[in-house]
Amino acid sequence: MSRAYRISIKESLSQHVQVEDGVSSTLELLPILQKERMRELLAAELTQRGFVRDGAQARRREANGVEVEVDLETGQVSATIEGHQDVKLETERAAVVDELVKEEREAALRRAAQAALAREAKAEEEALRKQATQKLEATLRELKGELDGVVNRVTATALKARAAELGQVEEVHEDANGGLTIKVRV
Repeated sequence: MSRAYRISIKESLSQHVQVEDGVSSTLELLPILQKERMRELLAAELTQRGFVRDGAQARRREANGVEVEVDLETGQVSATIEGHQDVKLETERAAVVDELVKEEREAALRRAAQAALAREAKAEEEALRKQATQKLEATLRELKGELDGVVNRVTATALKARAAELGQVEEVHEDANGGLTIKVRV
């Protein structure tokens, strides 16, 4: 006659989860002046908006952790975010088993518990990734308008400089909608 045993196992999982997400696009700057001069105008405008220049890059870290980087040579804009989280999970499993299959059933319970912990950890990682992506998307909505303004200011400054190269600037008029009229005597 075999005896029945009650087995109980406890498993835990601790791991550090790190997720990253990012997007990139390109600023559309018209080649009004020489490339080097356009780059300097872009760098100056970005610096006024809180970017820090590092060689051919301009960087700014947003309050929510999004890192924005502009390549001054190519106009490539990259926005990236990282998320970190320590995950600590525990689970318990119990079963009543026959003495003859005690070892196998205990091993099966451990495998099931470990698989459940792995699924929970994956769900935590996915939730962290989703949260990071939402922060990135919110920042991009705000950043798009700001970068459009940067491009408009750089273009206006470049047009004024180009007009001065062509002749004597008699009048400059900028309207509230971003329109620019430059009167030049050649």
